Amino acid sequence: MGQKIAFGFGMLANQMFPAALQIFMVILVQDLGFPPFLWGLIFFLPRFLDAVTDPIMGFISDNTKSKWGRRRQYIFVGALITGASFIAMWQMYEVNGPIYNFWYFLSFSFLF
Repeated sequence: MGQKIAFGFGMLANQMFPAALQIFMVILVQDLGFPPFLWGLIFFLPRFLDAVTDPIMGFISDNTKSKWGRRRQYIFVGALITGASFIAMWQMYEVNGPIYNFWYFLSFSFLF
């Protein structure tokens, strides 16, 4: 039972971004004026980039030889970038317009 709970906590972080997008979808689409097509791109493009870069980063981390281990430095830097980009990506304002907000959100989604 403890192993299942530990796995569940690990998956919580993995599911945080899709859940946050679904929660704030109403705000992005209705209040900020995002067309549904742009909303679909916000869902698709970061996942597509992940599909391309994850095997590359896996290869890099598998072949890293460091005194801290193979993955520790990547986890540390990734945690800093992920935390900062998650906070920054939600700082959108209606006065900027939907196209600017789309590119802004998409850019930080790629970092996240």
